[in-house]
Amino acid sequence: MHIDDVEITCVRHELLKEICEIEQESFSAPYPSYIIASIASETPETFLVATFKQSAIGYVLGSMRKDAGHILSIAVRSEFRRRHVGSKLMAEILEVFFRKGVRRVELEVRASNYSAQEFYRKIGFQANGLIKDYYRDGEDAVKMSRDLT
Repeated sequence: MHIDDVEITCVRHELLKEICEIEQESFSAPYPSYIIASIASETPETFLVATFKQSAIGYVLGSMRKDAGHILSIAVRSEFRRRHVGSKLMAEILEVFFRKGVRRVELEVRASNYSAQEFYRKIGFQANGLIKDYYRDGEDAVKMSRDLT
């Protein structure tokens, strides 16, 4: 696979089953499928999917309030990780946010997930706090943000 062969589009109903599989594979406490479906129908413009040969291989889920954006979730199928799919998804969602007037984007990441924290740092996010007991299992979250101005 070459990264130029990966297409980024807004979520489509026919991809939801594959997106839910990626979510289940990627997280110890995944979002239930009904939440993913609900977000897909309510805010498809900030729910982007990476496809390769018409199959979903990753997604990024964002939300907006006024001039603030939030990355709720990003995941890539294990066999496509470390091949720039996540970077392409993030570049696209940040562009969507920017076009919609968002000036600051925030996210939370598990304190133990050093590789994800490094990924976010490489694309301009900075750690700016710790949220104690953020996850259901009691793990802390590192709060990160990036200005889009």
